[in-house]
Amino acid sequence: MTESTKFKFPGRGFHCVADKVAEADYFLGRMKGTSAEIEEMRFLFSAFVSAARSVTFSLQAVMSGYPDFDSWYQPRQKRLKESRLARFFVDLRNHLQKVGGAPFFHSGWSRNGKFEWFTEFTPTPDFEEVPSGDVITLSEAYFRLLLEILQECYADYWAYIDPRAIFTVEGLRILGWTVEDVEEAVGFPRGWTDIPWPEEQKVSARLHVLSRYGGDELMDAFFKKYSIGSRCEPTEQL
Repeated sequence: MTESTKFKFPGRGFHCVADKVAEADYFLGRMKGTSAEIEEMRFLFSAFVSAARSVTFSLQAVMSGYPDFDSWYQPRQKRLKESRLARFFVDLRNHLQKVGGAPFFHSGWSRNGKFEWFTEFTPTPDFEEVPSGDVITLSEAYFRLLLEILQECYADYWAYIDPRAIFTVEGLRILGWTVEDVEEAVGFPRGWTDIPWPEEQKVSARLHVLSRYGGDELMDAFFKKYSIGSRCEPTEQL
């Protein structure tokens, strides 16, 4: 993505999307830690599905003010619509919000002196076809589909949404910004870092100083946690 004139950031930042990702990750983690309580599992699952579904809503709301986002998002949206697993979770979220009752069965057994639990989707009149496999594994696979799209967004719009970008020479070029613009953005007077530096290092040196006052990067931890970039989710089956 490139921009020839100075880019003005919209009021909504990518931290809004990161908050939804963190929320879904939290409930998925709690699901992995729960055991015998079927009621607790149902509550956590409902919360996860709602938070995960909100990720793309938030992405579209945040990115609507960025160059060419609508055309960028269309093939990703198509990918999700063509995914049987993603479609199932979207339908499930609508059902949980408007009707209630997660269509799954929670059971356990003792093996080698240790009790193990397994939760699987079961067909109902509202969901005649359901994906096979463990609910938690399938939930993570769906979450990874969303994270893959976010990683692509991060890669293609890095200068606009990665808070580290404005402290790079290339980021400034894409945004049409100057070092003085960065100084102002982080709360300093324009020209605050304009002190004697070796000319060939001056811009980079000033940006390095200013980078200490930048915002935190919020998404890389999730990309690493779920190994985004090396697909390992189960095959989608219905």
